[in-house]
Amino acid sequence: MKHLTPVLLGAALALSQAPCAAQTELRPATPAQSLSCLVKPAKAPSYPVINKLDRGQGAMRLKLSFSKPDAAPTVEVLYNSARPDMQEQVYAYVAGYRLPCLSDEDGTVSAVQEFSFSNNERDATPIPPERPAPGQELPFCLVMPRSEIDPPVGGLHGNAEHVVIAATFTGDGQQPPEMHILHSTHNTRFEHMVQERLAEYRMPCRKAGSAPQSFRQQFSFFPTDRPRYGLKREAFGLVEFLGLTRNPLAQSVRFDFNTMGCPFKVNYWIYGGSVPNEASEVGRERAKPDPNKLPFLAWLASQDIRFANERQANDLFGSQMQIHVPCTVLDLQKKGD
Repeated sequence: MKHLTPVLLGAALALSQAPCAAQTELRPATPAQSLSCLVKPAKAPSYPVINKLDRGQGAMRLKLSFSKPDAAPTVEVLYNSARPDMQEQVYAYVAGYRLPCLSDEDGTVSAVQEFSFSNNERDATPIPPERPAPGQELPFCLVMPRSEIDPPVGGLHGNAEHVVIAATFTGDGQQPPEMHILHSTHNTRFEHMVQERLAEYRMPCRKAGSAPQSFRQQFSFFPTDRPRYGLKREAFGLVEFLGLTRNPLAQSVRFDFNTMGCPFKVNYWIYGGSVPNEASEVGRERAKPDPNKLPFLAWLASQDIRFANERQANDLFGSQMQIHVPCTVLDLQKKGD
C-alpha cells in the first residue's frame, strides 16, 4: 500500500491561562501567521517505488521559514530517516510553497511539517517526537544525507551483501557518530562505504555534554542479475507466523495475552548469525517495553524462520514482519511432553 502523510504543524498559537494582575491585549494571528494563504503545488509527493520488493518507509520533519511572499521558504531538517529519492520529492514539493499574503509586519513566519512514506502492510513506525519524551534529555533528531550510497565497485559476486552497524552520538550537533560494525558479509569495500556514509550523519539538536544517543542501521545491496527472495506478505496472525518458524514446539510455553493489554502488534526482524532476531511492540519503539510482554517478546525473537536454503536466508536477512497478537491464551506443549 502506497502511503504518504504530510502534516503541517506549528501554525497555530497556543494560549495558556494563569492568574494575572493586569490584562494583556491578545491580537489575532494574521492570515500569513495562520498560513491561511499558503499556496502548495497541486501534485503531492508519492512513494517512489524501486521494484516489486520495495516495501520501505521513511519520514522527514522540516522547519519551513517564510520571509518573502513570492519566495520559497528556507528549509531546516529537524529529523530525517527517508531515502534520498524520498527526500528529493519532499524538497521539490516544498520548493513550490509560497505565502503571498506575507507582509513586512508579519516578519518571518515559521511552521513545521512532517512527511511520512510507507509502501508496506505494516503499521508505520511513528516519527520520533519533536520534543523529548518524559525522562529523556533530547529528542531523537537524526538527520541523514541526501545523497545515495553507490553499490560496491566490482559487483556483488552473485550474493546479497549486508552490513549492520551501530552508531553512537556523544558530541554536539556537528559531530559524527562513533561506529561499530555488528555484522558483515565481509565485503571490505562495502564496509568502508557504509562507514563513510555514517560519518555524514548528524543530530543537530544535540549540545556539548548531552547524554549519548545510539541507533543501529542495516545497509544491503542485492545483485540485479538474478531473482531475489522476498516476502510476499509482511503482516501475519500469530498462528500464521509460528507456522513459518523452524520449531515452535521446542519448549513448552503458555502466554495469556488477556493480561498483556491485548490485542497488540509486534514487529519481528529476521536476522541470524551474529545478530539475533528482534521482536518489539509496535508503538513503543523508543519507549520502555511493557514488562508484562517481555517474556513473550523474548520467546518470539527466539523463533527462527524456516528457510528453504542459505541464499533465501541471506536475501531475507533484515526483513521485517508484523505479527497481530489477539486476545487469547497461547499454550504450546513441547514435543514428547
